[in-house]
Amino acid sequence: MVISFRSIVCVALIVSSALPSCASTNRNRAWVSRSLSKRTGFSIAKRDAGYRIPKGVQLSDGLDENEAVAIALYRSPRYRAELEKLGIAHGDLEDASRIDNPRFGILGPVGVIAGWATLAAPLDSLIQMPSRTEAASREIERVAEALLQSGLDLARDARLAHIERMLAEKRLTIRQELASTAADIARIVELRAAAGDVSPADPLSAHAEAAIAEDTAAVAKRDIAISAARLATILGFDPDRVSLKMHFGSSLPKSAPPLEDLLAIARKARPDLLAAKLNIEAAAARAGIERARIVSISAQIDGQWNAQNNKVGTRIGANLMLPIFNQNQGGRERADAGIEQARHEYIAARQRVISEVIVSNSALKQALASLERYRVEVLPALEQNLHAAKLSYELGDQPYLVVLDALRRLGEARIREVELVAEARRAHAELERTVGARLKSNKAAASMAKETSTS
Repeated sequence: MVISFRSIVCVALIVSSALPSCASTNRNRAWVSRSLSKRTGFSIAKRDAGYRIPKGVQLSDGLDENEAVAIALYRSPRYRAELEKLGIAHGDLEDASRIDNPRFGILGPVGVIAGWATLAAPLDSLIQMPSRTEAASREIERVAEALLQSGLDLARDARLAHIERMLAEKRLTIRQELASTAADIARIVELRAAAGDVSPADPLSAHAEAAIAEDTAAVAKRDIAISAARLATILGFDPDRVSLKMHFGSSLPKSAPPLEDLLAIARKARPDLLAAKLNIEAAAARAGIERARIVSISAQIDGQWNAQNNKVGTRIGANLMLPIFNQNQGGRERADAGIEQARHEYIAARQRVISEVIVSNSALKQALASLERYRVEVLPALEQNLHAAKLSYELGDQPYLVVLDALRRLGEARIREVELVAEARRAHAELERTVGARLKSNKAAASMAKETSTS
């Protein structure tokens, strides 16, 4: 019986001193980069890479929305800082896969008192290791999925910032044309008032309208500076040192993909939803750690020697904390509550994902429908109205004021058109973020939905 117990303790000591990491995961920085590349078409920089422009991006011909995404994922200091969370999580796994060091104590002999040496190995740390490594592994996977979601958010933000920059430029061009038109109207009204054709109060109203148009153009010019600074910040540039030409590199879809396909993709592809699911597994593993902490046990070897007769003796045994008064009730209760909390958070995340897909898909449908209406019905009608006003003016039937008013109304409609283009592009960028993948076409979305349903 003594030999059997001694063998068990010796095996435990050997395992505790030489056991390597018993948990592993492929969720590292390279995994995040590959996953982002599959979902966005662009990867992240290596850890030691500098803040340079990624390969394949040419800024000499201007910046499109896809290049903005590539630069943001490669250069963003904020996202690089977030990526270090993965290294911290791997460090936690390394700690979890190692048991506590054995404790060694020694007392030298003085006089007739014998000397003592004690070696204690914490067996409870060895017992808890599977639960610790399981929890740490799931935490790494959760962090990796969260970082993947942050990358998709950054890609969305880069697209939105590029859209706002383009919208500001187009709005300024039209606003300047409207300001010029308002100034022409004010001059004509002033001449007609001097000739007695209109009321003397009309020039005051015309000049007020011209001043409002000029101020609106000035605001539009300010918006360009603001949108440029925001875009530069997202791209990881100094806002006061960047001046880039802008253009769109891809066209808008003709229609929104079917909602059923989008929901099927989102349920499988949304990283934050997968992270919430992994959090449940991590919480269950943490509960296993708390249950293992009910008992604390350590193996112990005592050595004794006598300096006078030069004899050595040993004792082998174990220390066991008896769980009489405290069975770690508080820790187990907190762990069980953590599991329930993680479950509810997963349900809430699933509902949020479904809601975001429905909202963004509806926004895209509405924006595309409004844009089509403006291009098919509103703008052609206003262009015909302007043509008729010019013709009437040339025939002498209408004053030039009617022509300028038609120009103003057409200009306002053109502003609304570019705003609808921006709104549709924003909705499309948001939809790709809510789904968790690029949607190059409705056919591709249907194919992705079919793949996720069979996986």
